[in-house]
Amino acid sequence: MKKIILFLGILIIILLALTFYQKSKVTDQEGIKFTYKNQETFLSYKTIRSNKKINFTAKSGDMFNGYDILGILNSIAVPVNSDSKYIFHSKDGGTLNLIKEENEIFYLAFQEDASGQFIRLVVPTDEFSQRWIKYLVAIEIE
Repeated sequence: MKKIILFLGILIIILLALTFYQKSKVTDQEGIKFTYKNQETFLSYKTIRSNKKINFTAKSGDMFNGYDILGILNSIAVPVNSDSKYIFHSKDGGTLNLIKEENEIFYLAFQEDASGQFIRLVVPTDEFSQRWIKYLVAIEIE
């Protein structure tokens, strides 16, 4: 019985150490790949965070802190206009095509889950979150 308790104690200590290590990892190597006219630009999380943070409320009533995608694109000199088409890609293979409507704004919001930090695409005018994407890894602009 003592051996089982000792074994379980060691497993718990290892699990806690691994959890602490995962949370303390530097995530600056992670980011989003932007593609515009066959030119690729990789922006790290640190670079995205260097833009102005905006507090906003989605139509559903949820409050977020995030970064305006158009502001980020302007900071890397990618011209966009009202008829630009955006293709968002998530880590799990999901894809979303959007065309910016006149007053619609897209935001990138940082969030965390058990696997670490990730970026979510938030479209505040979408009341039911049907056009939001979790684990965003790439954006194509056409």
